[in-house]
Amino acid sequence: MKKSLFFLALSLVVTGTTYGALWRVNNTPGVNANFTSVSAALTAASAGDTIYLEPSTTPYPAVTITKKVTIIGNGHFYNHVPNGGLNTQNAGLQANAISSEISSVQFYPGSEFSTIMGCMVFTGGIHVYASNITIKRNHVWGPIYINNYHPSLGTYQALTGLDIRQNVLENTIQPNQFSTSGGGAFTNVSIQNNILFGSTISLPVGVQGYIQNNFISNGNFSVYNFQINNNILVTGSFTPNNNVYFNNIGSGTQFGNANNNQQNITTTALFTNYSNTTENRYILNPTGPGIGAGFNGVDVGPFGGPDPYKLSGIPPVPTIYQLTAPSTTTTTSLPVTISTRSND
Repeated sequence: MKKSLFFLALSLVVTGTTYGALWRVNNTPGVNANFTSVSAALTAASAGDTIYLEPSTTPYPAVTITKKVTIIGNGHFYNHVPNGGLNTQNAGLQANAISSEISSVQFYPGSEFSTIMGCMVFTGGIHVYASNITIKRNHVWGPIYINNYHPSLGTYQALTGLDIRQNVLENTIQPNQFSTSGGGAFTNVSIQNNILFGSTISLPVGVQGYIQNNFISNGNFSVYNFQINNNILVTGSFTPNNNVYFNNIGSGTQFGNANNNQQNITTTALFTNYSNTTENRYILNPTGPGIGAGFNGVDVGPFGGPDPYKLSGIPPVPTIYQLTAPSTTTTTSLPVTISTRSND
């Protein structure tokens, strides 16, 4: 009873902040949701609808998206230890500490202006074949593939707009089916305020955009025609190519010391609680070299800039962070206490 009430209440809270229809997906036995699979929800959804992917101990299978939708999960860091060793739930964010897990997602032509947020995406990763896709506040184990191949037409196309923001990434951002043949390119790619563990950003000529306010550990990145600023790179390499890069911090000499870049900066100097087991470890030392060291005087790293990283990928919708209800009752009513908060 408690579980059903929780999902019903959460659905009501989220409904008030979304546009289009809201569809609930939950494959947990006994939960009365609209669908038990994401694919069924996508079939029923109209362009502009929102699919709430409710947390479950059974991961959801891979999906291919061909219409504009928003998929919202429960956040992450609840039941998986990433390569960086973060393993502690951030207390008080969600009443249900289970993640919304999906094996992989493909954004095909027709899915332009779609968003996935607050989900844990497995080793199949995310494949992008369309313009104006937002990947926000997820925990992605597998690669993020940038493609400009049109699967239906069999040709390469010019695409624009990919926002990879406030995620935890444990693999690579790289091309799969990509070519500049026939004018094909992928412009306006923004990679910002992410935490990357052993993640390589390797993108060819023809992919252009911004890489800013990320924390990158044990990873390498090689890109072309990007503006790169306000990042922290600990133990990894950077290939300058023909990028513009400034106000970055390296643990070695990756960025040099021209253009307000800093080199040979230790994690002890940068962070106060680097031994912590949550993403709080990347909050800057208030007297350290990262404070105000970014372009236009913002802080460097994932918690800096105008849209900082959010703990546990908490989605920007109202959520229930506390729910109390007895398992049984001897009366005709069931006393339930629900505590909610808005998120940004």
